[in-house]
Amino acid sequence: MTTVLVIDDSPSEMAKFRDILTKNNFTILEATNGERGIQLATEHVPDVILMDVVMPEMNGFQATRKITRNKITAHIPVIIVSTKDQETDRVWGKRQGAKEYLTKPFSESELLNIIKGVRPATVGANAGVNSTVAQAGLSVATAPISQTVQSNSPAPSTPVQPQSKPSNGIYL
Repeated sequence: MTTVLVIDDSPSEMAKFRDILTKNNFTILEATNGERGIQLATEHVPDVILMDVVMPEMNGFQATRKITRNKITAHIPVIIVSTKDQETDRVWGKRQGAKEYLTKPFSESELLNIIKGVRPATVGANAGVNSTVAQAGLSVATAPISQTVQSNSPAPSTPVQPQSKPSNGIYL
């Protein structure tokens, strides 16, 4: 299940996000300011973050910059969702590390399509493992087991001999 962290100080906007996301089987974390959002992002490492811009204490641009520059949370796509609809706001949000920018008011389908578009491919069975690995600064090759294991037959009984290095240094 995909976990979405919503960072927005408006109770009515938070209720709208909660309604849309729970109806579509997302797990939701909620923060009402940038500082708390950064803390939740670091503690829970969600799959996607929805970020308002105009908030008390720390605005969404500042919080986005901190989240996208932190080793633990840098891989999490941030979607800025704001009433600020100027092109300069969009450009500034992307410069802070946001993957997408959605202007309020938005439709349910717009929100879901943007989340789907930025959601990491690892969301699902391997998400917890990959989040832990990402926190350690490592990466994981994710191939389906069917591609990794070709058959259940035992290994060949004759040992494989290493190839000698060809004179041109290129193995064929």
